[in-house]
Amino acid sequence: MGIANELLKEVTLFQEYASTIQHGNEEAFAEIHLAEIHCINAIGKLELANVTKIAELMRMTRGAISKINKKLLHRGLILSYQLPDNQKEIYYKLTEEGKLLYDTHAKCHRRATKKKLAVIKNYSLHDQQAILKFLCELNALSQEDGKKCIRRGLVE
Repeated sequence: MGIANELLKEVTLFQEYASTIQHGNEEAFAEIHLAEIHCINAIGKLELANVTKIAELMRMTRGAISKINKKLLHRGLILSYQLPDNQKEIYYKLTEEGKLLYDTHAKCHRRATKKKLAVIKNYSLHDQQAILKFLCELNALSQEDGKKCIRRGLVE
């Protein structure tokens, strides 16, 4: 099959796995979609989370975030509010149930990060740099993140 095809197969498999909610807590996320949990995560991280800030952080449209937030509001995972001095802008915060999902998601990511770092540490610094360059070049094909790699001198 060739090493290039094997690499592509493994990267694709990794992408497909990474886009699911796994890490040993599937039951905690049984009733929620990936975009919804990531929206909860964004709201939990942002100060004065509004549709624009969430959309920027998640790299989604404001319309998509509005649809997700409508579902999250309906399910009681987030609350909307306005500031007394700004009745125009709508902000979002997590409910107690939303905070529980946020915390569970964060624990899953910490656990997954530890596992991935353990694998990465098995490679020499030279190999890690080659892997980083490879992944940056792949990301540059489809994301603005590729510009970060260019600025850091990893991609020409």
